Amino acid sequence: MSQDLANEPSDSLSVTISGGSMGGLFTGIALDSAGHDVTVAEQSAGDLRSRGGGIVAQQSIRQFLSRHDIVDSATITTRASERRFLTADGDVRTSTPDSMVFTSWDAVYRQLRAAFPDDRYHAGRTVTGLRATDGTVRFADGDRTAADLVVAADGGQSTARAQLFPETEPEFADYVAWRGVVPEADVSDAVIDAFDGRFTFYQGERTLILAYFIPGGDGSTAPGDRRLNWVWYDTLRGRERDTIFTDTTGASQQFSVSPGHLQNPVETRQRERATEILPPVFADLVATTAAPFVQAIYDLRIPRITVDRVCLLGDAAFVARPHTAAGTAKAASDAVELKAALDRHSSLGDALASWDDARTDYGERLVAQGKRMGDERLSLGS
Repeated sequence: MSQDLANEPSDSLSVTISGGSMGGLFTGIALDSAGHDVTVAEQSAGDLRSRGGGIVAQQSIRQFLSRHDIVDSATITTRASERRFLTADGDVRTSTPDSMVFTSWDAVYRQLRAAFPDDRYHAGRTVTGLRATDGTVRFADGDRTAADLVVAADGGQSTARAQLFPETEPEFADYVAWRGVVPEADVSDAVIDAFDGRFTFYQGERTLILAYFIPGGDGSTAPGDRRLNWVWYDTLRGRERDTIFTDTTGASQQFSVSPGHLQNPVETRQRERATEILPPVFADLVATTAAPFVQAIYDLRIPRITVDRVCLLGDAAFVARPHTAAGTAKAASDAVELKAALDRHSSLGDALASWDDARTDYGERLVAQGKRMGDERLSLGS
């Protein structure tokens, strides 16, 4: 720890946050509530929208929204009271009581964005580099600024992480997640009945698909206004990843191909595969989806999450496989625990060291858990 950080008070900090998505907003709201002078820089010039659609509304998310008086989480969540596994023919194989709460990425994002002051949220502001020793941040337009603390919440393809830990590379698994969101009004009564109030799965040979209801595009949770969110984990089974991740422009994508940009042969083949191997209600759901997309499944970890005055938070630090349903919840917890560490310790250095130890350990355990869950559920170890 540098002498400056060891002696520097942890209260009333100037904070620059790189990334105005979930992690950046959780952090901005938490630190603003503690009296810090927070500015958020988001590279996107417009409102952010999620490709993923649905998320599990873990307790840490719901508590954050409540404690900061942002929204009653009941108004933007759907619930399931049963976990159900289907057979390939569509019959119920197992059914157990299980209380789960779901929401959508965009429903939560809109609430967080509305809760953070507009005059300190700068859209179209791209961070291109930083100097950890003095908190200097460089922007694409040539401007520079310095802060007591810099929080890199710039996602799985973090610019800050690439600069601070250039040797860190994602470790790709041998499977992908096909995803889609379908308006409730577009699906049949049989499909609605199969998923309403249920968290429904089908697990086949080296494949797993699940679906659940989430709020509609406008945030409504009323029956008829909702959406069905599905995620299909499917092994590559000899198919070239390069082919799947080459989009309609011919560009090769490392992590995902967004809705509407899957090459036609790739999309057609996956829809055919759905008809061949999935239970009818899941096959219908995939067939009804206007613009499915695909994401690579990978693990990513770093040796520590603070370097001098820079913190890496959320997916910028660790990426666990989505089986943990913890991506958004981890970002919320990272932010809450950072605020708590700053409150608890009198020096900035001690606060960051404490936060680093706890959250690095948590990130390591979460990545390991995600890998174990994925390998078991898709029988990748056999």
